Amino acid sequence: MFKKALVAVAVSSMLSGCVGGLFQSVDEVCMPTGQVDIEKSPVAGKKAEDIKVIVLPVDMAFDDSAKGRLQTVYRNDLEATIEKTGSKLVDRKLANKLKGEIKLAEQSGRYNKTGVPIADLAIITEVTASDLTYNFTERREKTNDEGETKVYPAHCDFRTEVKAVAKVVSLPDMNLVQRIELGSYDTFTSETRNSKCPISKAQYTSMASEAAMKSVKYNFELQKLLAPSAPVMEMRQCEAGTMVKVAMGSNKRIQPGADISFSQTFKSDEGDLETYTVGVGYVVNHENDAVKPTFSWVAIDEEMSLKLRKGDTAKLVPEECAIWDVACMTNSWGN
Repeated sequence: MFKKALVAVAVSSMLSGCVGGLFQSVDEVCMPTGQVDIEKSPVAGKKAEDIKVIVLPVDMAFDDSAKGRLQTVYRNDLEATIEKTGSKLVDRKLANKLKGEIKLAEQSGRYNKTGVPIADLAIITEVTASDLTYNFTERREKTNDEGETKVYPAHCDFRTEVKAVAKVVSLPDMNLVQRIELGSYDTFTSETRNSKCPISKAQYTSMASEAAMKSVKYNFELQKLLAPSAPVMEMRQCEAGTMVKVAMGSNKRIQPGADISFSQTFKSDEGDLETYTVGVGYVVNHENDAVKPTFSWVAIDEEMSLKLRKGDTAKLVPEECAIWDVACMTNSWGN
């Protein structure tokens, strides 16, 4: 049972008043004496490599009082997301210099750059909308059954929705890897008797910026795309449980408790490679022993221990909305 399931069971137990003991989190790394022999995969996964990503200045084809701020927020937050995955971010000065060149290459479908590639992927982002709407409500009074009267002042409810598109393209061939729709909203209420609902530029800019921030923070497609992967190196068993060593660690932002998915690759008689998901484990919950610079230990269950082979691929599963994070649950685009 992996980490998110454990959290769900724990919360369920607290709500229902059940006694603990439904699960046991592995918080100890087995000693080398616990090593067990496992089969070797004929098609081994690749060792985790640095992915270089260049984030171009954000485009915005329409005029808007929050334009400059929106462009800054999107670029800053996309860069922060990329760094969080452990990928290498190309220097912003170089990205600014090469924007025109890469945009031209996107249109032609070819990037004529010789020598060492500046990046593996380019993020080309455009803000497509920033819409402000409002609704005026007159002052009203409401009397309850006890005769108490409550006064609701006249007010305006504002809502700003922001949309953007981030295209991930490979370099130098300029193939579209993924198109990511970004969008969210922010709200604001102001007491006023003016039915025209005036709002300052600063307040609108603040709302638009907040919506842009949430549209990146609560979209996990880029994190999934850039999630690091590495081969299984070794298996150990002890009283604490069964675990495997995978060839990625703090150098790829791996942390104790992180979910890790496992897959196996097979080669058909025709030479085609087929990949199948085996299951999910989680990084052992020990701050010092479980994660080292270039490797980490992942707890697995007995069923997984019978399937995994040396060389099978382990991939980080980015954490999405936690069950207690109401803002994350409610601010994804479309809610």
